[in-house]
Amino acid sequence: MKLKIQTILVSFTLCVIIFLSENINAQKKTIDSLVQIVQLENKDTVMVSILNKLSKITLDEGNFEQSVGYAEQALELAEELDYKNGQAYALKWIGLTHFTQGNYMLALDLWKESLESFEAIHDTIGIANLIGNIGAVYQSGGSLDNALENYLRSLNLAEKINNYHRIATNLLNIGGIYGELKEFDKALEYFNKLEKYLPSLNNPQMTSYYLTSMGETYRLKKDYDNALKYFKEALQITENQMDLAYNLKMLGKIEFEKGNVEQAIDHLNASYTKAKTNNQKQDILGALFELGNIYQISDTKRALNFYSEALVLAKELKVNSDLRDIYEGMYHTYANKGDFNNAYLYQSQYLILKDSLFNIDKDDKIRRLVFNFDLQKKQDEIEVLQKEMEISDLRDKRRKIMNYASASATVLILLLAFSYYRRYRFSKKANLVIEEEKNRSQKLLLNILPKKTAIELIHKGKVEAKKFSSVSVMFTDFKDFTQHSHNLSPVELVNSVDFYYSKFDTIIEKYGLEKIKTIGDSYMCAGGLPFPTIDHADKIIQAAFEIVEFMEKSKRSKDKDISHFDIRIGINTGPVVAGVVGTIKFAYDIWGDTVNVASRMESMSVPGKINISENTCKLVKYKYDCEYRGEFEVKNKGLMKMYFVNNVKDKASIKTIEESRVNI
Repeated sequence: MKLKIQTILVSFTLCVIIFLSENINAQKKTIDSLVQIVQLENKDTVMVSILNKLSKITLDEGNFEQSVGYAEQALELAEELDYKNGQAYALKWIGLTHFTQGNYMLALDLWKESLESFEAIHDTIGIANLIGNIGAVYQSGGSLDNALENYLRSLNLAEKINNYHRIATNLLNIGGIYGELKEFDKALEYFNKLEKYLPSLNNPQMTSYYLTSMGETYRLKKDYDNALKYFKEALQITENQMDLAYNLKMLGKIEFEKGNVEQAIDHLNASYTKAKTNNQKQDILGALFELGNIYQISDTKRALNFYSEALVLAKELKVNSDLRDIYEGMYHTYANKGDFNNAYLYQSQYLILKDSLFNIDKDDKIRRLVFNFDLQKKQDEIEVLQKEMEISDLRDKRRKIMNYASASATVLILLLAFSYYRRYRFSKKANLVIEEEKNRSQKLLLNILPKKTAIELIHKGKVEAKKFSSVSVMFTDFKDFTQHSHNLSPVELVNSVDFYYSKFDTIIEKYGLEKIKTIGDSYMCAGGLPFPTIDHADKIIQAAFEIVEFMEKSKRSKDKDISHFDIRIGINTGPVVAGVVGTIKFAYDIWGDTVNVASRMESMSVPGKINISENTCKLVKYKYDCEYRGEFEVKNKGLMKMYFVNNVKDKASIKTIEESRVNI
């Protein structure tokens, strides 16, 4: 099982959360008494602190909604009392809750606001903490240079006030950055700086993470003697802890890489026994896999037994990287045994998963690029808002001058002649009519086109076509619509279509999608434009589910004035070109192969089902259960893979490990 550098990064940052979090059992003992105090509804700074404390405790327990509720109460009361310290911590906990759920941009905004509050009261510890947290947001988005810059700033502040707590946290995070960059010597340099703070911290778990981080880095450098030295030291500390099985496994792995097979087997058997006792499935899997690797050549039967047991666990845990490595091990073992039929079978499974994981890595890089783009876009939007405020101020001044001039002119006209006064009134009425017509035209244009596109058309008189690199397009179609339409009057037909399309409009607006057009009984919309977004595939799937649910519900209704239809839905993701066509009746439209494929997805779907392309499946399969339908012949495209989206996966399987990068 090939250990990648990301594994090191997770262990580095995970220790920050464990090290800084309070004991959960102790928190549960105090939460009831704190809630009783809150019920007294005292409006003072003590109440703000208690609400912030409750927010932190409920966040530690994973109750995100409750945590945000307490923090928002604390923020409201702190603002009423002008209590900056309370505001800073309330914003910090709200931001941490959003970060834990993967809402990085929102967390970044909240933490920047929290940082401003800490700076206002000159709280250096709070400032160092928030700067480090902001670094974690950048690291989660793959912006390692910005992350490193913030970690170093936080470290500098912590060193100035001799806050060992914060120094240790930042040294681990900085070492993790260099570990992710595969600059192992630089990572070791920062881990070594941490050693002198360990006696003062007097925290066994922090010491354990320091030792295992050092040992793993030396193992990747193939300095096995030093690797063994650090893992053996960690073993003594974790003797009665859950980390014992992991450390025993790593000792076995290192001994095997050194060529000491018997010692490796002893350590791995001990790791397996300990993990089995504690029901640590991931560590059981790791020990079984390493034992399979040891016997791969010398005892193929025993190796296959270990691999088979590991395979069952890997499928249960749904860890594709482990599955891939087990398939590779079984493929080599069957080849060594001379069973080439099974060797070919497991080699095929290995290659399929290998390609799949490669595509996931590629998608992660794309998401990181989009994350950086969104950060830059947010900064640009702030600058635009500032300029708009300046322009608004100038317009206000100009409007005041114009009002004074109009009043003076009115007085002059009244003095000069009654006829001029009547002419002035006529002119004023005409201008009001013109202004009303202008406003009506602009509102109509905003109803037809996206706001950004409409504004560009108003100011420039034309709209330049734009290319979007990633957009999700959805088509819907009513089954047997033509046959139904022959049996309906024109009024009934229009009323039925309007009933469904009005609801579709409400649904896509709810998920921030853009309606493109309708052609008869075909409805087309898209996500990810005119403003690029990261989650457009997820949003359009959610909208599709809601449309299917609405159609099923409408069929069960007793409304005889509305015809009932079955619906087909198709979705595809890819690049498109968007623009405005026409000079009299403007229409916002999109073009490209992505649109054509989305239309094919709809026509090859079945009633009540959401048919998606392989491109869309890659973006949403982490969250939704995607049923592979097979490859189908598509006009002008050849064979294409198609999938039905059935339902949302269990939330626990979606949770990202990147929440561990934040220090509390």
